Amino acid sequence: MSAPSVLRPSCSNWMPGTSVCDRQGIKACGNCKLVVYCGIDCQKAHWPEHKKACRSSMAKEHWRPAWDREDRIPHWASGEASMNWHNVFGGSKYLWGNTPAVDVLNLERNEGIGYKQDIALLFAASGDLRHIVKTIASLPHGMMQQFDVTINDLEFDVVARNAILLLLALTTQDSTTAEASTPPLSNAEALIHVWYSASFPSHVLSQLQDRVKPLITEVCGKITHKSSNTTLSKTWNFSNGRTLRLVLKHKDWLRLAGFLDVPEDLSVEDAVVIRRTVTLAPERLDYRDRWYFKDASPFMRIAKQKFQEDGILIPFGHHRTAFDTPNPTFFQGRKTWPLDDKADPSSGWPVLDVQKTSSPAPQDWYGKLFNYIHNMIEKFLDRLQSTSICFVLYNVDARELPQHLEHDRYARVEVANICDRGYIGIRDTLSLLSPFLQSPQQNVHATFITLFINAVKEAVKWGDPRDETLNMQFLTKYLPFPQTLSTNDADMMRIWDARNLALDVDQFFSRYMMVCDFEQISADLGVEMKKSNTIVEKWPTQLKLTVGQKGAENEFRLNLGSGFTNVERYVEWRRV
Repeated sequence: MSAPSVLRPSCSNWMPGTSVCDRQGIKACGNCKLVVYCGIDCQKAHWPEHKKACRSSMAKEHWRPAWDREDRIPHWASGEASMNWHNVFGGSKYLWGNTPAVDVLNLERNEGIGYKQDIALLFAASGDLRHIVKTIASLPHGMMQQFDVTINDLEFDVVARNAILLLLALTTQDSTTAEASTPPLSNAEALIHVWYSASFPSHVLSQLQDRVKPLITEVCGKITHKSSNTTLSKTWNFSNGRTLRLVLKHKDWLRLAGFLDVPEDLSVEDAVVIRRTVTLAPERLDYRDRWYFKDASPFMRIAKQKFQEDGILIPFGHHRTAFDTPNPTFFQGRKTWPLDDKADPSSGWPVLDVQKTSSPAPQDWYGKLFNYIHNMIEKFLDRLQSTSICFVLYNVDARELPQHLEHDRYARVEVANICDRGYIGIRDTLSLLSPFLQSPQQNVHATFITLFINAVKEAVKWGDPRDETLNMQFLTKYLPFPQTLSTNDADMMRIWDARNLALDVDQFFSRYMMVCDFEQISADLGVEMKKSNTIVEKWPTQLKLTVGQKGAENEFRLNLGSGFTNVERYVEWRRV
């Protein structure tokens, strides 16, 4: 069955194994506002199915987690789990973002929208493509200069998926083959499903195999005689001067081809079971309840539960019948789910902007997220079509990246949080990569962008033990005061999880800078911190509103329920 476009809200009157109403949804359910119907008849006909979500106990305002209702110790507080602070469960791949997407150019505040010089960007530890997509989508129309975008990540799966997504975007735009009919999904929709959905319509797999796979298999066919550790590169040329160059080891070229084929013995039903062993593991019930209890609204819990069940990024009520093909970029030859059970597409995008996105079902979080990302990718594809862009992708440790780079070349160097102490650290990160940033003489706006995710949490532990005391006076202005002070009380646990939103983050980051001696690093390496950030906010996930302001409670609850730490700190540097 072909998949109708999500851009046309479909009537939610459907169930697996039954006929689907093909009319447009125009009337939202008055209770949950998660689904839309074409009219009252379909709404009534679907009620026996829809009431499972609409009247779910989890959708009640006063719902409590299971461990709290049953007056027992939650799973993470006993046994072996209590000895492991992080308790990550499932796969260890980070294939989606964990901080909001950033336009690393922000031309209007820096070089200016009339800037005419060629621009080179370096993403030294890119993670997924969200920063690249947002940066290119934000380019003004009519940019005539050359853009060179270098993207690197240590994790092969990340690089493989980034290459596939970019090749799909470039080949789809460059296709000269007239299709017999309009594709059932837009190009942006296909990209979203490859990026985020655990399964997708067979049409999407056909696009991958018709347009991307031949490019990879051609390379693989020419390198059979090469040593497995030989590094090989291939450059593909597209219209309007656009190119993509991919640099991989021989063995990884062969692995890449596997990302485009669904294993013969893997059905979509098998894939669902494999994923659910992680996302709906019975032993993780208390963890899921803890996350749901933080969500901004009861029906956001229901929406998140739905995504954990099927892993398909579409509106809540959109029928899933056509999503009959496992996404091979997640499964390849293995029968395991590569992400952990908390991984969520929302964590790569600004949650307040997502919430403001228009939707006929105003409580449908993933419908809004789909629309938000779709709009972003549409802009990305538009700019990609009209701009001369050369992509280069590497799969190396950031410490090995300098041998591939040219000094004084990049207008922006973005390094994610490899500057955290648990990774490369700020001194070594700047020492390794700042020489590749343009000098002030070349571009006074050239900026080196570092992200600290763990700095504040570390600095809190370095000081007086009282620094770790919960700011109950502040937090209870947004959350109910716990009935008991037991750490097993659900209200107390939620306040504990909100503690980062009450920290004096500037105080603790100043402590971190002093301990790590940022001043000496600057003097030694010929760089300096910019007094004011001009690319990205210093604290993008901290609260912007104060208690009592309109929207303050909504902002607090959205941030609390997000996947962010809420202490992410960006520091921008320039050479001197």
